[in-house]
Amino acid sequence: MTMNLDLSIRSKVILTLGVPATCLLLYWLLRNQDEEDDDEDQQRVTTSRQTVIEVMVPSKAVGPLIGRQGANIKKLQNQTGTMICFRDDSKRDSGEDRVLVIRGSTDQAQEAELLVRKTINEMPTLLTEEIQVPVKALGRIIGRNGDSIRQISRSSNARVYIDRAREEPRDITKKVSIIGSREQIDIAKSLIEEKVDEEEIFRAKAAVIAANREQRNKQASGSIRRTGHVLTNAEKHSNDQEGIPTNPSSPQKHVSLTTHVKEWPNKEYIEVYVSSVADPQHFWVQIISTNAIHLDELVQRMSSLYNTDHYKNLSDDQYLVGDFVAALYEQDNSWYRARVMGIEGSQLDLYFLDYGDSGYSHISNVRLLRDDFLLLPFQAVQCCLAQVKAKGEDWTEDDVNHFEDITYAAKWKVLMAKRIGTKCEGDGETTQIVQLIDTNSPVDIHVSHEMVQSGFAEWDIK
Repeated sequence: MTMNLDLSIRSKVILTLGVPATCLLLYWLLRNQDEEDDDEDQQRVTTSRQTVIEVMVPSKAVGPLIGRQGANIKKLQNQTGTMICFRDDSKRDSGEDRVLVIRGSTDQAQEAELLVRKTINEMPTLLTEEIQVPVKALGRIIGRNGDSIRQISRSSNARVYIDRAREEPRDITKKVSIIGSREQIDIAKSLIEEKVDEEEIFRAKAAVIAANREQRNKQASGSIRRTGHVLTNAEKHSNDQEGIPTNPSSPQKHVSLTTHVKEWPNKEYIEVYVSSVADPQHFWVQIISTNAIHLDELVQRMSSLYNTDHYKNLSDDQYLVGDFVAALYEQDNSWYRARVMGIEGSQLDLYFLDYGDSGYSHISNVRLLRDDFLLLPFQAVQCCLAQVKAKGEDWTEDDVNHFEDITYAAKWKVLMAKRIGTKCEGDGETTQIVQLIDTNSPVDIHVSHEMVQSGFAEWDIK
């Protein structure tokens, strides 16, 4: 009986102590499980914080938004710390609107979205403009293997398309479509116009040379003196009378300019082109004749000689005002006849005898002119436009620019000239007083009348 009582007491004690301990242990286990669950939930929230934003991009904005080789997209990604790419890659060349996907934190994704939308909104409206260009200029616009037209597109950032429809024999123009902003289209048009002008100048020069060749063929074969041929005794005597040296081995410094300028032909109207302009009362023309071909040959001979190593290393720093020299024009690496008009240190003020223009050249690019290069008369003839004068004390820049435009200065375009008199300048040179007529249009344009009617000159009542 006593043992049963003791067992009952021990059981009660164990139960009394065990139940709370078990409850405590169970509580501790359940609490740890809850904390682990909370940690897992917390990780899930952190992971799910990456935001995905989709932006619909118009097809016309896809290319500029991507940029060359993806440069613009890469810049946006680096700036915002997001991942940006287009969905539906299969629609790349379909011309449809595309979905841009932005991935990142909420703040980063929203910043990237704002920048993308701003870029789209600020993108200039694309325009399409069609122009007509001469068929004869297409080759120069397109270039070899399309090099020129690709360069025009790159320089203007506009897309340029030439109508591929088959040309008809009567077609004189071709349609060119330009796509871009207003500024891009204007740049592309100006570049195309430059190519058209280049082609016109090339064809005009070719026409002048062809006309000269035709005129030369009509003349007796013995009546033309070729530059550089062996002179007969009669020719030498004639040259001596005119002050033209005949020794081809020595450089020439001084020659009479007034006796060596090309003479005005004894005709009522002659063909000329305006080579240089100071103002309407001081400009220079080249007369279309066989001498134009001789001048081309002379420039080639001079360039071949003075570009040799011997002459490149041969320099003379003892030039005087009035010397006749050969001067290098670096843009085409050719040498031209010139006269020294002034000296400023190592710079020489030169007057180019066959074109009438002036410019400065470093002394290292100048050589004394060999006397055989003086056999051909100087081709630039100084002229004054007849019957007009400046509206003010002097000609303005606008006056000169308009005169250059309507006379096609330095563009090898033929005008008709009629001499109505001469006058002697202060330096003793003779100036031809001429009327100029543009016969390139269906209606002849008298340059003097055009200058007055356009408000760039007034009549000289004297």
